[in-house]
Amino acid sequence: MLAGGGLVLHAYLPEALARPQGTADPAALNAWLRIAADDQITIMVSQAEMGQGISTTLPVVLAEELGADWSRVKIESSPVGRAYQNPRLRWQFTGNSESTSSFFGLMRTMGAGAREMLIAAAATRLGVAPASCRAEHSQVIHGPSGRALRFGELAAAAATLHAPANPALKPRKDWRLLGTSVPRIDTPAKIDGTAVFGLDVTVPGMVYAAVKTSPVFGGKVQRFDPASVRDLPGVLGVVPIPDGVAVVARSYWQAQTALDALDVTFDDGPYAAVDSDGLLQRYRDAMTGDAWVVSHPGTAVRGTPVLEAEYQSQFLAHATMEPMNCTAHVTADGCDVWAPTQGQELAQIVVAQVLGLARDKIRIHRTLLGGGFGRRLLADFVVQAVIVAKAIGAPVKVVWSREEDMQHDFYRPAVLHRLQATLNGGELTQIAHKLVSPSILQHVFAPAVTATVDPSCLEGLLETHYAVPSWKVESKLLQVPVPTSVLRTTGFGPNLFAIESFLDEIAHHLGRDPYTYRQALLRGHPRALKVLDTAAQRASWGRPLPAGRFRGIAFCEAFATLLAHVVELSVSADKAVTIHRIVAAVDPGIVLDPDITTSSIEGGTAWGLSCAMTSEISFARGRVVQSNWHDYEVLRMPQMPPVEVHLVDSGVEALGGTGEIGPVTVIPALGNALFAATGQRLRSLPFHRHGYRWSS
Repeated sequence: MLAGGGLVLHAYLPEALARPQGTADPAALNAWLRIAADDQITIMVSQAEMGQGISTTLPVVLAEELGADWSRVKIESSPVGRAYQNPRLRWQFTGNSESTSSFFGLMRTMGAGAREMLIAAAATRLGVAPASCRAEHSQVIHGPSGRALRFGELAAAAATLHAPANPALKPRKDWRLLGTSVPRIDTPAKIDGTAVFGLDVTVPGMVYAAVKTSPVFGGKVQRFDPASVRDLPGVLGVVPIPDGVAVVARSYWQAQTALDALDVTFDDGPYAAVDSDGLLQRYRDAMTGDAWVVSHPGTAVRGTPVLEAEYQSQFLAHATMEPMNCTAHVTADGCDVWAPTQGQELAQIVVAQVLGLARDKIRIHRTLLGGGFGRRLLADFVVQAVIVAKAIGAPVKVVWSREEDMQHDFYRPAVLHRLQATLNGGELTQIAHKLVSPSILQHVFAPAVTATVDPSCLEGLLETHYAVPSWKVESKLLQVPVPTSVLRTTGFGPNLFAIESFLDEIAHHLGRDPYTYRQALLRGHPRALKVLDTAAQRASWGRPLPAGRFRGIAFCEAFATLLAHVVELSVSADKAVTIHRIVAAVDPGIVLDPDITTSSIEGGTAWGLSCAMTSEISFARGRVVQSNWHDYEVLRMPQMPPVEVHLVDSGVEALGGTGEIGPVTVIPALGNALFAATGQRLRSLPFHRHGYRWSS
């Protein structure tokens, strides 16, 4: 397809690659790459950029295979389209650390196919064999003669050729961009302030809306009086929204001020008595009841159960720095939505249903995200903006206050675990694991959830590498009035906290060193052992520490990536915790960008420390207690300890993700270090429940 003298290469889904040339359905294919006559290269980015660096990594994959001059590359955010769906799950979203692992092969193929088309066009012009040419630095070079043609001058001719179905991919030894730390594409605009997040969107004629929904789960608006704010400055109207109300004004501050003054009454509904103690009792009742779903039966074992422990993970908010917001404009021709969303396709589907329009009338424009962590897979904030925009008849930007955002999240569910260890002759023969959890996927991918099983709740329990003869897993889905959904680490976070803490308990019971005990259990998995050993060796495990310092260790595989953390700390008599050093080792298969991988683990470590020590959502009178950063505490910069990240590149091309795994093992490693320091085993999160705090 020719456009403005440039080349557009259609993006083939994997099944389309095997089709004969020229038979691909153009309605199912969309452009990934444009090359202009002036050598400007535009690469489409299908995945939401929320700080994880994917808007650099995936374009680099394509550019590597293309042979592009990276300095001539720019990116564009993709629209909603079949070609931009996750190739594995057939859904367009960003989450679950899927971006690199799912799109790596596709982006390589797109770049390699384009390279072969450009080489074919150059060979025709030069009258030489394609095999005698190579592409590098945005040129096609004829090897024997040294003659070269720029990509830009070949683009129009190359566009008339069919993309090869199975283009040859570069061997890793020829990579020039991949495996290096490429400057991130999104960094300059974030530094100079030109980056456009959802809150930065401006549309001609735009007005603002502040929203308030029922403070109680399941509550509704009983009544509201628009006249109570009609004469306030800038107010344009009051609009009902699902379970709440929006005030529209000419500025956000005018809208929020009027909303605070609005005469509105809520019907609290059936859950006004819900509180944290009552919810915990529901978990305990479920744990002692029947009707367990056996996800892994284990095997018959000899021995006696000698250890039993319960572990609790807390409810957590996503707590994104950029609160929920969306700008919408509904016209006779359709609807435009500008949103920091992880779920473009779901947003399009939901908006189409709300407006009763065809999906192709709904145009989703994705902005940068000021944090996502799974919260922005959902479209509730988008629906609000669309409803208000339709009612007002003008473009409307809906902005949630921090309090609205904190108290109307879809929370990471609390999880209750009961683990039992069976020993025979001093050797571990079985771990029996029961867990109770609300659904994680119910609101983002309901087809995966049955009446009794949510596979995300079991993550980390069915793929352990530890050589335990029998590992029995039973689970139970709990119905709670609290809305729950995915949050960074999904099921791996709470499950690995329980497993890695319990393994420490077993090691202590047996009088074994926690590191060497894990070594023995991982003896059949060299790749896992290398990660564990790297973390331990880099942390100088086994060497004496200064007086008063102690270490803890934890290991996991999550999101197809292997990770181990070692935490070194000291604890004062009044339970003030000082972390002196954290060491991590990570193996995602192939390290595509060392800096981005390192940053992911560093940031994830900070997140995990917050979850371990202070962050928690609690409930009273059917409401969320926490409302802002003063009572939903996260790690502050002065509290951040030194973190060393050591990259282990095993060369395994079944790539894993690093965006979500960072917090998983630092939490149990911290708990295990606290046990080593104090002799107190902490089995519930966050640790401030037990009196621990960060040192000042």
